Amino acid sequence: MFYSNLKIFLKQLLRNKMYSTITIMGFSISLMFVILLSVYIQQELSVDDFHVKKDRIYRLSTGESSSFAPPIGRRLMGNYPEIETYTRLYKSDGIIVDINQQKLSFNYHLVDSSFFTMFSFPFCEGNPQEVFKTKNSIVLTKSFANRLFGNTSPIGRVIEINSQFKFVVTGIIEDIPENTHIESCDAFLPFTSLADFWHWPALLTTDSNNSFALYFLTKPNTNIKSKESEILENFKKNFWMYRGGFAKAVVFEPLTDIYFGGIKASGSKGNSKQFIIIFSAIAILILVLAIINYINLSIALSSLRSREVAIKKLHGSSKGRLILQFISESIFICLIAFNIALLLSKLVEPVFNSLLNTHINLSQRFDLGTTLIYLGGIVLIGIISGLIPSFVITRYKAIDIIKGSFRAKSKSVFGKVLISFQYCTAIILIICTWIIVKQTNYMRNYDIGFKKENIIYFGNVLESNQRDAFRDEVKKISGVVNIGYTAGSPIDGGNNNSFDYNGKPMSFQIFKVDSAFLDMFGLIITPTGTAYSKDAVCINEAAVKALGLSDLPKSYTNGGRETPIYGVVNNFYFRDLRQKIGPAMVLTLQKDEFAWSVFIKIDGTNQQNTISKIKKIHSDFTKGLPMDYDYVDETIHKWYAKEEQTATIIGYLTVLAIIISVMGILAMATFYIQQRIKEIGIRKVNGATVGGIVKMLNFDLMKWVLIAFVVACPVAYYISMKWLQNFPYKTSIIWWVFIASGFIALIFALVTVSWQSWRAASRNPVESLRNE
Repeated sequence: MFYSNLKIFLKQLLRNKMYSTITIMGFSISLMFVILLSVYIQQELSVDDFHVKKDRIYRLSTGESSSFAPPIGRRLMGNYPEIETYTRLYKSDGIIVDINQQKLSFNYHLVDSSFFTMFSFPFCEGNPQEVFKTKNSIVLTKSFANRLFGNTSPIGRVIEINSQFKFVVTGIIEDIPENTHIESCDAFLPFTSLADFWHWPALLTTDSNNSFALYFLTKPNTNIKSKESEILENFKKNFWMYRGGFAKAVVFEPLTDIYFGGIKASGSKGNSKQFIIIFSAIAILILVLAIINYINLSIALSSLRSREVAIKKLHGSSKGRLILQFISESIFICLIAFNIALLLSKLVEPVFNSLLNTHINLSQRFDLGTTLIYLGGIVLIGIISGLIPSFVITRYKAIDIIKGSFRAKSKSVFGKVLISFQYCTAIILIICTWIIVKQTNYMRNYDIGFKKENIIYFGNVLESNQRDAFRDEVKKISGVVNIGYTAGSPIDGGNNNSFDYNGKPMSFQIFKVDSAFLDMFGLIITPTGTAYSKDAVCINEAAVKALGLSDLPKSYTNGGRETPIYGVVNNFYFRDLRQKIGPAMVLTLQKDEFAWSVFIKIDGTNQQNTISKIKKIHSDFTKGLPMDYDYVDETIHKWYAKEEQTATIIGYLTVLAIIISVMGILAMATFYIQQRIKEIGIRKVNGATVGGIVKMLNFDLMKWVLIAFVVACPVAYYISMKWLQNFPYKTSIIWWVFIASGFIALIFALVTVSWQSWRAASRNPVESLRNE
């Protein structure tokens, strides 16, 4: 019996090639997106789950950032027996020499030795408990070790960093995996080395610099979170950040909560839980649309299989057996579609990784357990997809089908409601994609208060006494417009300076720049009338407001000390538009002060040739150090990469939703027109024109698309408004976006339905009535 049913089903698939192709490929493409998104979501939700001691690891934060002074960890461990050990973490970069004597840029994490026993990052060579026994030890990641030394073991080899600090390789660690909140790096160095790098021996004992992430491993069966309020009270008395009101909370973040916590820290990455929720909702939505599409197509084909059902009923088949048959067929189609979807997913995997800046690997994810779960899900989808069509097809009496009254009794209201839902979803996705793109473009093109075009920048490795000579040489290049030095810029956000101002905590960003930088960035300074001096400062308009000063203040007084103000600079953004402009102070970079960055403005012609010449001069001055540059405008564009990724993914899914909706309305149009073949024939015999019949058929289906548009608009408006609430500076939601989105959906539907309507209306009425 099973073989006979399968044979009949395969004949049906081959006989109706168009519908079979639409059904299977529609399901396959939908499942491809679902597979890719589900694997990505699974990877994101499992971040840091692989650490053996994950339930005992916490990161200390203020509720806004995890940035503490070096002595804090030791202090807390001495006062609270719940703490077993701690590690600090700070990400930095430098220059290293490979086996070919080529100088390479590399980045590294500065950590305590306990880092390797707290976290479960596997070692290829070396003992995790002994790799930092000496201060001059370095642990390389596997890929970076291969890059430096090839296939030979580097253990015991000496590495020189920044041309002055020598380290001995004591361990090789596997590359930092994707599923952890800790950023990837090339190497690990002892945290104590930072005092040497910064030429600041007191760094390890002072509370003045709070730039370092701090992790704790607690003892088993203890509750460090219960001590948060006690530690907060202690900090308010003994720690200047809390005493001055600059930090207001003590939070021990569980390791597995850090990735989605949204709290910034050095060497840490994260993701938005909202981002994952959106993708989860979209994956479910696409799956629902695919199921609806299959239901509509199956119902559309029901009339073609009505005689098969009638004959089986007359031969004694029960309704339950027929339902089981159609569900089995549905499962069979789902399994075919799933296998095609797996193949498509593997082909699209590189594109998907590029879009989301991730590294999912389907081959690694699909073990036996995962495969069984997916197969179980596919069977469930098959059952759900097959239930409704099976009930629709089997509910009619065999005698009605044989008499030909089946079509007259078939109503398609349910199918039309499903079509409305599909188009409602498609219109919502079109509107939301449009709003996301509009907001991203708004942020990218927003006037951020400074010029950003044709400006490159790179980290400074020049000595202070080389700066003038380097500037003179670079300015000789014909394509160079200007060159400036900074210690803090709108790109890196400057250096934070927090202080108490008349009993009120104040937080300023400090930018030390030269006059050339001000000129190339077009920052406008309005003089206050105060003469310039070494102690005089320039503040932005936001700082004037925060300090409660007049429009052009000549000075401000704090703690009995008067600071002269020689100018007020226009507000400029040193953060992305997700945050408001804060107070800023612009100082003059002195000759003996170290510059963090070099900014060079170049003209718009033959830029690569100009940059090559700059690189040559840079190499001459730095004895071959690489010049890793970037464009200012491109860096600013990267601030909004997450929104762009979201818009791109939703855009692709919107196209898929439209395709599925078109398939669905094609199926429904076919089913609907088949029910009215006799009516169409009679109308034509009585003088109805092709155009009139097409208009009649189109209107009855188009009204459901219009209903979908009416429902979609308020839903899309609500979703867009909720999303835009995350931005202090946002685009407007204008009416034409909704009209245009509805028009796009309507055009696709109209073209699809009109084609079927025209075919039916052009048919010879005699032929139609004879068949009826």
